[in-house]
Amino acid sequence: MNWPIVLFINGALLTAIGGLMCLPLFLEFCFRAPLPVSDFLLPISGCIFIGLSLFFANKQSKPLKIGTTDAFLLTSLAWLLLPVFAGLPFYCCKPLNLSFIDSWYEGASALTTTGCTAVSDISAMPRWVVTWRLILSYVGGVGIILMGIIIFPILRIGGMQLFRAESSDQDEKLMPSVSQISIWIVGVYSGLIVVSSMLLGLTGMTLQDSIIYAVSTISTCGLMTPTDIRSLNNVWSELILILSMILGGSSLTLFVKAIKGNVRVLTTDRQVHGYLKVLLFFSMVAVFFRWYNSDLTFFDGLREGIFNSVSFITTTGLFNSRFDTWGTFPVVLFSIMSVIGGCTGSTSGGIKIFRFQILFACARTHVLQMRRPHGVFVATYNNQRITESVAISILLFIALYVFSVGGATLLLTMFGYEFTSAISASIAAIGNVGVGVGQIAGIDSVNADILPGAKVVLIACMVLGRLELMTLLTLLIPSFWKR
Repeated sequence: MNWPIVLFINGALLTAIGGLMCLPLFLEFCFRAPLPVSDFLLPISGCIFIGLSLFFANKQSKPLKIGTTDAFLLTSLAWLLLPVFAGLPFYCCKPLNLSFIDSWYEGASALTTTGCTAVSDISAMPRWVVTWRLILSYVGGVGIILMGIIIFPILRIGGMQLFRAESSDQDEKLMPSVSQISIWIVGVYSGLIVVSSMLLGLTGMTLQDSIIYAVSTISTCGLMTPTDIRSLNNVWSELILILSMILGGSSLTLFVKAIKGNVRVLTTDRQVHGYLKVLLFFSMVAVFFRWYNSDLTFFDGLREGIFNSVSFITTTGLFNSRFDTWGTFPVVLFSIMSVIGGCTGSTSGGIKIFRFQILFACARTHVLQMRRPHGVFVATYNNQRITESVAISILLFIALYVFSVGGATLLLTMFGYEFTSAISASIAAIGNVGVGVGQIAGIDSVNADILPGAKVVLIACMVLGRLELMTLLTLLIPSFWKR
């Protein structure tokens, strides 16, 4: 285990977070508003001082070479540390009057693109706070994509080795390849946000609102004011938000390949096909249920059903109607959607579409083998043979996901919350969707009133879900720390 490399890279990340904290100050200066220097002085100086100390104390003279063990530790430590430091501006903001745990909760929610908040009145937030939350959700979204296409394939987590490209090889060529991929991903990710904000601006939104909604949907974070978009009362805005969420939940690596000339990949990728089919199926179920069981016109039922379905499948967490009043069936349906999630290489949470596709492919092959014991049947995915190790990894991941939801639910009930609220909040936190039903994650719930211990559990769930479970759970195995 190479601690100097782990601390060196985490020092660089902390320094970068400290540098990003200067951006809200710069924007406030541009708007000629009073600068909240006192609120940022401690966080900026703390992040930069600690970050630079770790950076220079562990600086390497040789090219970086990160092993698998180092990657596990590096990724986990980064996502445990960064939310703490990212939450410091919220803690130092006097108008918010947040406790340290609340600030940590706010930072973790934004960076993991979960979208819940510990602020009681989000409409009264200072503008620089809104800007800082926006920056965190942007950084968290692009960081999640890069983890999905670079880190997780190396770590072979939950079948992600299927997406291992030449750029993921662990050799001296790793860093240049990673740099190139990162530039392309950031470019596509930022481009989608710019296009989405421009289209939203054409519907009559202000510049600030259009940017907030664009970042929130492309990053599938939903961390905005308000998450209930009924206040927009604009069909065209809702349509653009739906398209933005769909794009945010799809694999951005495919857009990179298409830009580089391989346009055919957009129509041949099995995961995209499955993603769109799941979107269409669940949306139609929600539409017809909503229309049949209410006094709404078919158009209004279509509008509400599609928007909420897309929001939950992509784990964005926005809503344009009180879905919790539709009945028990849609609440369960939306919970299932958030567990499924979007594509790998996207900003969405959940188990991910490709894992269910591989699970069904293996099940189909097993049934065929039972019918014809002497036949030869091979399960494939995107023209790749599904090996036994991949199948076991995916089954283990799904099992751990279920056990993690169960464990989090049990812990939350220990704090006195009833079962429905606890399991809904657990699914919302681990799936990084942020909204559910009940006392904790419900539409009318105030996260500021959640008990501190329960917030710590939810923070752990957010990070656990964002790290694809195994990354963090591996650190709990005693043998991991042995040479």
